[in-house]
Amino acid sequence: MAFSISQRSRIKFADVCASWGTLRTIGEAFEAHGFDPAPAEQVAPQQGQRRTLLAEYHAAIDWQDPVANDRVLRVYIDFIDDHVRNASYQPADELPPDAMTLLRSLQRDGAPVDLQGQLVVGAIPISIPGERYDRLAEPRAVVEHLDRISAAIASDPAAVIGSAKELVETACKLILDDYGEEYERRADVMDLYKATAKVLKLSRDSVPDSAKGSQAAQRVLQNLATSVQGLAELRNELGLGHGRTTPSPALARHARLAANSARTVVEFLFDTWHARKPSSSD
Repeated sequence: MAFSISQRSRIKFADVCASWGTLRTIGEAFEAHGFDPAPAEQVAPQQGQRRTLLAEYHAAIDWQDPVANDRVLRVYIDFIDDHVRNASYQPADELPPDAMTLLRSLQRDGAPVDLQGQLVVGAIPISIPGERYDRLAEPRAVVEHLDRISAAIASDPAAVIGSAKELVETACKLILDDYGEEYERRADVMDLYKATAKVLKLSRDSVPDSAKGSQAAQRVLQNLATSVQGLAELRNELGLGHGRTTPSPALARHARLAANSARTVVEFLFDTWHARKPSSSD
């Protein structure tokens, strides 16, 4: 993923270095990733020696080079790990406000980092095998949700949680529309899921000719409904809805949980839809 570390993020890292670094640790962080500082005479002095040294390293970086930006990101993350996280006067497993501000700024730059200061590299995109679903005449709404979710898991976990719930809503509406079932356009996700489960007959004979198998499947289906309810509650607590007055505490792991739960629900609904109501061309 190409990204460019903004001037704002560089300033925020300078704040972190001023609070938590020394000349030695700043130099070691950059040298560990192959960076050398620009000559001192080429850089305007900053307020304090640590900020001045950091400015010398920043001045020697080609900020138009994606590879350089990726290496600098690793400098920043390593510095947080080595010199900020779990400092003796920091609460365990917490980062101070200046480090959190830096991480949020990096996320806005598109950098693959979560608010725990961990790189999110090589994440598997959230996808559904749309080619299996020939009744899905207009898959664009589903694809847009999936693309939005995959792109923002690290940078905007609160938005991903909302999109995950909306993906389930969209899937339910597509199925209900196909069956000609009416529903309130503003119906919540649980009402939509219950209506969809009804038309798909999810509550009856889940495994024909096997009483025990059917009972076991019913328990799994109940867990599916619980997942949908959980998505709604997660969105209310960690998402962006209802006019929040405080920043969402959602982290990338919460976003992945919501996204994977939504994918499981939607794929099962689509599979059942196509099994129960084959295409007219079949």
